[in-house]
Amino acid sequence: MTTLTRTLPPPDTFVQNLDGCIEAHLSDASLNVKRLLRLVGMSRTDLHRKLDRTVGMSTTEYVRNKRLEKAAELLREQPEWSVSQVAQEVGFGNQSYFTVRFKEVFGCCPGAWRERLEHL
Repeated sequence: MTTLTRTLPPPDTFVQNLDGCIEAHLSDASLNVKRLLRLVGMSRTDLHRKLDRTVGMSTTEYVRNKRLEKAAELLREQPEWSVSQVAQEVGFGNQSYFTVRFKEVFGCCPGAWRERLEHL
């Protein structure tokens, strides 16, 4: 008698799949929790619980942090882009909101972040 064993995906597969979905829609300012739920096919409660358990963040925080991580990358890789262009590229429609959130995460405004990178 053969026993079938269920193979569970590695714990980070959920996060990798979610990251892929977010990355694919990152520049879309309309990507919000409601839209993300449709894209990943989960309920709000399930997604929030799973994210909280996996990375310790709410869905909104997680998406915002992914946007900010990409913004920091673009500030480094695209020095000819303005801060406004970077903000729009990662889905922030309001540059002042982008700057406030960027400073919360990275400890300085995007322009100062770019200047620091130039001196490294």
